[in-house]
Amino acid sequence: MNFAKMIAMSDVILRGHVLNWFWRDRIKRRAIRSDVISKVIPRYFKRYLPAAAAITERKVEKNDRNEKIFTIWLQGEENAPALVKACFRSIRKNCTQELVVLDEKTLFDYIKLPDVIMEKRKKGLIKNAHFADICRVELLYNYGGFWFDSTDFATGPIPDWIVEQDFFVFLAGKNVGSPYSFMQNCFIRSRKGAYLLDAWRAMILDYWIHENHNFDYFMHQLLFKTLVLNDPRAKKYFAKMPHVDQDPTHMLWWGYQNKPFDQKIFDQVTGETFFQKLTYRGTDNPVPGSYADVMINKMYKD
Repeated sequence: MNFAKMIAMSDVILRGHVLNWFWRDRIKRRAIRSDVISKVIPRYFKRYLPAAAAITERKVEKNDRNEKIFTIWLQGEENAPALVKACFRSIRKNCTQELVVLDEKTLFDYIKLPDVIMEKRKKGLIKNAHFADICRVELLYNYGGFWFDSTDFATGPIPDWIVEQDFFVFLAGKNVGSPYSFMQNCFIRSRKGAYLLDAWRAMILDYWIHENHNFDYFMHQLLFKTLVLNDPRAKKYFAKMPHVDQDPTHMLWWGYQNKPFDQKIFDQVTGETFFQKLTYRGTDNPVPGSYADVMINKMYKD
């Protein structure tokens, strides 16, 4: 670990934990810790801005009719949990774009990563979650299109206003998840050649070529934050991108997962967006008749 990283991590530990007084309530402590992380890590990540600055902008390819939706389940779609299979069904039912589900065998028919990154993954230095983060950006760099997490449950088609963007991600909201992450990457729209995607990719690859461990679970999101706050070209394109927070995409599962299913409420909540972010943990035996049960075992099976 380099000295600058040690200093940054020490700062997070000291101000985010040690001096984050234990008598504060849990919400206050979490807010202070998040505020520290949101400032310290992007400051450290500025060392990877030259990778973005070196990018030569490509011509953006507008090929919307032929673009695909990419997702990954490394063990293979047939071995995915029931919730993940339900998410794949929902995308195929509601979205007009073809869904491409990649696994450990087929992924490298589509992309090639630097040998040093592959070696670090083989050694376990890059865990599956961050490896998937790398791969989703690499797929869109090579082909353009859309990324859906394997736990994204589609409830409608991708809106035209998103399809028409060269690049789009939802920003972190204030009510769910971890607001310090700045943006979310469970859904990404990028045309091939979009500068924000290309520059973000350059920083991600440069990080993993030079470092052996993640800094934070949301480190790739914080690399994006560092990019759009500091790189002049990225600032320009980010200002043009619609700024929409992620909260509506998380409302259903976290609010209703185990409650009795109500179609009216389902339609009302999902009508605000075109997908809902779910999680497959703890869903092997959903409560009968619950939202989880209906969405996993009954929806879109015809």
